[in-house]
Amino acid sequence: KPFVALTQEQREKYLTAMANSPVAALRQGYQTLKRLSGFIYFSVPDPQGINPNWEVFDYTAPAPPPVDAPQPITPLAITADTTLEADAVVIGSGAGGGVVAGELAQAGKSVIVLEKGGYNNEANFTLQEAQAMPELYLKRGTLTSKDLGVIVLAGSTLGGGTTVNWMTSFRTPSEVLEEWEQRSGLHGRFTGSQLQESFAAVEQRINVNTANSQHNQQNRLLLDGSVALGYHAAVIPRNAIGCEERCGTCGFGCRYGCKQSTMKTYLQDAYDSGARIIVHCSADKVLLENGHVKGVKATVTDKETGKTHSLTISAKTVIVAAGAIHSPAILLRSGLENPHIGRHLHLHPTTTVAGIYPDRVYSWQGVMQSAYSNEFAYLDGNYGYKLEVPPAHPGLLGLATPWFSAREYREQMTHAANIATFIILTRDKGEGTVTLDRFGEPVIDYVVSVYDRQHLKHGLRQAARIHFAAGATSIITLHSKRTRLDRPADGEITEQQLRAFDRQVEQHGMDPNRIMMFTAHQMGTCRMGADPRASVTNEHAEVHGVKGLFVCDGSLFPAPSGVNPMFSIMSLVHSASQYIKSTV
Repeated sequence: KPFVALTQEQREKYLTAMANSPVAALRQGYQTLKRLSGFIYFSVPDPQGINPNWEVFDYTAPAPPPVDAPQPITPLAITADTTLEADAVVIGSGAGGGVVAGELAQAGKSVIVLEKGGYNNEANFTLQEAQAMPELYLKRGTLTSKDLGVIVLAGSTLGGGTTVNWMTSFRTPSEVLEEWEQRSGLHGRFTGSQLQESFAAVEQRINVNTANSQHNQQNRLLLDGSVALGYHAAVIPRNAIGCEERCGTCGFGCRYGCKQSTMKTYLQDAYDSGARIIVHCSADKVLLENGHVKGVKATVTDKETGKTHSLTISAKTVIVAAGAIHSPAILLRSGLENPHIGRHLHLHPTTTVAGIYPDRVYSWQGVMQSAYSNEFAYLDGNYGYKLEVPPAHPGLLGLATPWFSAREYREQMTHAANIATFIILTRDKGEGTVTLDRFGEPVIDYVVSVYDRQHLKHGLRQAARIHFAAGATSIITLHSKRTRLDRPADGEITEQQLRAFDRQVEQHGMDPNRIMMFTAHQMGTCRMGADPRASVTNEHAEVHGVKGLFVCDGSLFPAPSGVNPMFSIMSLVHSASQYIKSTV
């Protein structure tokens, strides 16, 4: 029978069977249906800008953008097939591209910045989840590993990930920098004074501080629960100015201009120094000749007409800063054959535990990320996980909340305002790859390793205990099989009950699409190293064997950073920029 001809009970049995099938393709199909349905149903507004579910959630719709907000950058319009010249072309405008563009332009170089996404700022940040995800994220917010096992969040707008991230600004831990040196063979590159000077310079330019890290209720619960158990807990430094905990929509752009993204700092510096910025521009390939860079071939899309125009830029320096997914894709489309291009992909795979609390939490209000615990960051040498919190708006809650029946899903969603979510952010030993499909687009092949699954399971168990220590009445994971623990009537959770929950986590598994996994951190696909046979770029971020071609983003990392990588990327690229300036 067609699915629509089944009874309600039959449909639910069918979907449950798909969700938990031993056949991976059926689990994948279920996740496609469930994620899209959940996101759309709870996020898409009606013509009046309201979703009828929001009143039930006690969720307030964001106000329209201010009509008089300035747009301090005017992108260069490309209205026909065009040829340009520059000293340097920067492909990408995020944590890496923004920094190198600013540094080169302020040094008097002629710079062109190419951005795949559009130009969005205070004047047109709608803060509407259903509009912001397609406008501000790669692949309209639907990017995943090829088996759908990991949802990949990556910015695709001017400023890249720095425009939509939650501003967490950790320095790369010293022990990780030492590991990078050992792995790369680049002695002194990561532990020397130059990188430390770049950390300090970037901290100052983007205003990294803790004064703007006031805890919302969700962050406070992580902090309180950790302290109650005697675990490490601390405040997260953030790159913000005048953040008054008044919104909670950092992931959809900063309406108040508080977030010191590259768009507000280094890109603005570049523009003010004469750099040309072109948006809705996809870099097709780098033009090479006899081991030297000659320029870039790109395609620009006119968003009003839908027409595309060819853009050719002549330049002797090209900086690929399109992120760890698209940078290797550009190098591969350009004909480079280094076997390490696209390999050694790290994602910091993440899953979550939701706690249901007796009082309102409003996970969508206030500072998105201001507290963390490092208690389990070093379970095995430099490997373990951080505990943090994510913002959760209605669409994301609808996408992620486990579905066991229509009635139970609906009941779970009615508790949206009372839910707090803790992230288990794992420093992964496992690796994946980025390759090209037949259309030349990147394909992410990444399955969470057995080693990393053990750390994730450890994190699920510990996060559950922190929730209960903070006062949660129930906790639930993102498994497709019900993995839940409720506080008994007398209010006390016993060790026996916690061990029973631990067994559920173990039994229900961590295979692809048996539990929801996310990543907002992509690293390592063009890694730095001394040996061209084991790396893609040298100590200056220049591609081995190609004069004038640099990579400047998270794909440079010799291994995962173990912390939210924005600040590590910006500082490493700032350091590399000092050399690049001398060669342009």
